[in-house]
Amino acid sequence: MTRKEVINALEAARNKLLTEKNKEEFKGWTRTIQYHFTDTDDVWHFKVQNGIPSEWIHSEAENPDIVFKWTEDTFLGIMSGTINGMKTFMAGKVKVKASMKDISKMQKLM
Repeated sequence: MTRKEVINALEAARNKLLTEKNKEEFKGWTRTIQYHFTDTDDVWHFKVQNGIPSEWIHSEAENPDIVFKWTEDTFLGIMSGTINGMKTFMAGKVKVKASMKDISKMQKLM
């Protein structure tokens, strides 16, 4: 696993908000989403304004609405489909801090 793979997967996650289906689904949704990689202590976030994502920022957000904590391998596995996100969450390998409504929304992007 390389840093480039993680950055590419982060960009793929953000780009899911830009599909026609998700543009409509997330219209009116404004949140700050943060990804914390526990194995490298690396933190990235982006803001979603009315369903449109900003660019990634390589730092902690001031008051994120949604926080994911996981290892880079877990994130890459979920994004590639080789790891089942729900099973990983249930096993405690993914920590999510968000409202239930936001968690449901985010599942559509995983």
